[in-house]
Amino acid sequence: MKYLIAPISAVALMAGLAACSGSDTTIETANTDTAPYSDTTTTETEVTTETELARPAYVMAAGEMKASSLIGDNIIGANGETIATVADVLIGKNKAPGHIVFRDGGVLGIAGELGLLPFSSVSVTMDSDNEPMLSAALVDESLEGVAEFEQDGMDDFRLASELIGTNAELAVADTYSRITDLIISSDGSVRQAVVTDGVSGVTSEDRLVIDFDAITVVQGDGEGEVMINQTPEQLKMAPVFND
Repeated sequence: MKYLIAPISAVALMAGLAACSGSDTTIETANTDTAPYSDTTTTETEVTTETELARPAYVMAAGEMKASSLIGDNIIGANGETIATVADVLIGKNKAPGHIVFRDGGVLGIAGELGLLPFSSVSVTMDSDNEPMLSAALVDESLEGVAEFEQDGMDDFRLASELIGTNAELAVADTYSRITDLIISSDGSVRQAVVTDGVSGVTSEDRLVIDFDAITVVQGDGEGEVMINQTPEQLKMAPVFND
């Protein structure tokens, strides 16, 4: 009997080891099969959440134009020749019609004197590429009696060129958006501003359209800072600029 017990014990021990080994293998296989499925599900959920964010599109109406398209454009006089160049746009207060800041004389729009023309004295038409073309029933001599323009100080944000490219802080959040353009109506009033998407959490190059009244200068002349009086939630709902 002593000789039988040892072999039987050895067989039992080997069977036990085999059983343990099989149990370990089963657990490892279960872990291996489950992990990739969990990772894939998470990734798909994240992608779906990001792509679900959609905004309406803003298309400029007839007569609307970008300030950046006006700046640098030529003004054609009554004789069919260039009489001045648009140097900037002076923004009217409370959405009132603004003025064209033109440069008379100089070479290729450089140097020369600055003057002001009301939008009502200039005719704006759009070419085949939807770019503005300016003409006026004026000649070079007519510009001599036009009011001159003098800039009171830097960064007082009366001019379109000062706002374009400015980083503006949202009034209720420590977040910045960049003003990339202004939308001007045919009467010269600035109605909307185009800003970057800086708060949605989704990586994009969307430019959003907000009401110009939401932009305010919070400090004085020469040291002005620009703020956007909107919450991140409001900015998320703004239409995407489609030009």
